[in-house]
Amino acid sequence: MWALPQGEAFEKLFYYMITSHNKFLLGAVGAISLLFIGGAILLFNQYQGVLESSYNRFGGLVTSMVASSGAEQLQGGGPLRGMGGATAQVRIQQFVDRLLDDQSDLVGVSFYDAQGNLLYENQRPNAEGMKHIRTFSARIGSPSSAGQAYLGSVNVDLSGETIQQLASGTRMLLVLVFLCAWGMTILAVSVNAWQLRQHLQRLLQGVKRLSTGDFGYKIADEDLWGELKALAQSFNDMSVRLRVYEDQNLDTITIERNKLEAVLLSIADGTIVCTSDGDIVLMNASACAHLSIDHAEAMIGRNLTEYLSVDGKKSFETLLDEYKRHRRQLSSSAPVGTFSRQIQLPEITLQVLVATIQDAEDEDLGFVITTHDVTREAQVDKIKTTFISNVSHELRTPVTTIQSYAETLHLHGDDLDEATKAEFRETLYQETDRLKRMVNDILDFSRLEEAGDKLEKTPQDITPIINLTVQSFKVLVQQKDLSITTNIESNLPLVTIHSDTIERVMRNLLSNAIKYTEEGGRIKVRAELVDDKQRGPAIEVTVQDTGIGIPKQFLGKIFDRFFRVENAVHTIRGTGLGLHLVKVAIEKHHGGRVMVDSDEGKGSTFGFRLYLDDATAPDGEQMIS
Repeated sequence: MWALPQGEAFEKLFYYMITSHNKFLLGAVGAISLLFIGGAILLFNQYQGVLESSYNRFGGLVTSMVASSGAEQLQGGGPLRGMGGATAQVRIQQFVDRLLDDQSDLVGVSFYDAQGNLLYENQRPNAEGMKHIRTFSARIGSPSSAGQAYLGSVNVDLSGETIQQLASGTRMLLVLVFLCAWGMTILAVSVNAWQLRQHLQRLLQGVKRLSTGDFGYKIADEDLWGELKALAQSFNDMSVRLRVYEDQNLDTITIERNKLEAVLLSIADGTIVCTSDGDIVLMNASACAHLSIDHAEAMIGRNLTEYLSVDGKKSFETLLDEYKRHRRQLSSSAPVGTFSRQIQLPEITLQVLVATIQDAEDEDLGFVITTHDVTREAQVDKIKTTFISNVSHELRTPVTTIQSYAETLHLHGDDLDEATKAEFRETLYQETDRLKRMVNDILDFSRLEEAGDKLEKTPQDITPIINLTVQSFKVLVQQKDLSITTNIESNLPLVTIHSDTIERVMRNLLSNAIKYTEEGGRIKVRAELVDDKQRGPAIEVTVQDTGIGIPKQFLGKIFDRFFRVENAVHTIRGTGLGLHLVKVAIEKHHGGRVMVDSDEGKGSTFGFRLYLDDATAPDGEQMIS
């Protein structure tokens, strides 16, 4: 069962039902109703006055006729003349009774003589129940007398039913006429209001279609009139013009948009365009590569915070939170600028720039993220930091030792015996030589990095350089109880080299072999002529040791500058420049190729090839077996 709304609910329902259109319609109906009611009342009152006046004249006329007939009866003439000697009273009685029988509207008649005495009075039996009886009086005079002698008077009572019937009938007729006119007027107003509402709805629908971009939509104006027709025609003209303008500019806008998208999609850095809520609108191929995403469509429409790296972390969630806090802290007059952070993914380090997209009113529309691969730079920075730490430690150790021993000799030299002094001098020599080698590594690194192709090379025999270098390490080899052998092929051809640089290469390779080979180990130096299938004949020099070896995962980075396997494998420290200098000297300045082979725990083999054609090999290539 439906329940009637009450209280506040009813007021709200009434408020929503009584719209402006309904208020207008109700007002019009009320005004018309009041107009018709007022007109009906006024007209009825006027008609009622006319009826009253006519009935009064009718009553007077009837009374005059009764008085005239009564005068004849009083004088012995008239219709009752045949009664012979009947008295006037009897004649009057018979006249009144017959008159009441003939006239239904007469209720009663009373005759009086000249002295005012009642001659005769008669009323209908139902006269007392009648409400609208009207009494009319008239004088009775003798028409034969010269001066109209006064004979008496007569009172005539009329029932008033005739006028009441006329008034009632007229009232019903007026009510019926006015009701019909009122109903037809209300119907006409309602139909007109409904039709006007339909026309306005049609105009409203056209405006809504136009606001949604449906340019060219036309409103049917065949059944409209006046201002509505002019309004519809103006609307249609505007819609057509907008459609023409859209058609003219759509291609231009599309071309410009495609250009912008093409630029964003083709730039080398990763680009991600997002809405203010972080939903991805556009992502180029570089961004997909940086984030290890197969296709951009997989992320379009999704929120950037939903991105999960290969290790299952939401890498951008913290970044976007910091960016939003940064935007809230900026004042309205402050420049937008860019927000920069670095995020670390499992396989890549990205420098992320976030820039806000604003419209002409400085309202935020979204933001664009630019990702730049700084993995190499991050690694170099880390390696540089490690290099500075290593070099500082390496330099501090010999400097501290030299300072300590020199200070002891300076202050207490007279108190020391010769054996102790000799030991101090030997230590000072070794530490000074160690310090010199480290400084030479740094200087050679700088010199080789900046030398370009300025090294002067001449065709030389490499055999003496190898033998002299090996011979210079004899003492150090003996101190560690190592065995070193050389196997140099006889009659090696001349090769175009810079002798000092090749000697430095051999010293670095032999120094590493001695450093990382335990006591009792073996070192083999080999030089021979080989035939490279890609580049022809070359002299190959290798240094093989039985040291600690290098893990396979580090072989691809072993020649990078500042790279130190020791940090993860053992505690032997160094600058991390020696093998990089070997690579630069051989590949960059001699067009050769470096080689490495290692078995962890069993030993390593480092070497290089110098090609007899003296061509420059592609930078960065090395042989790893």
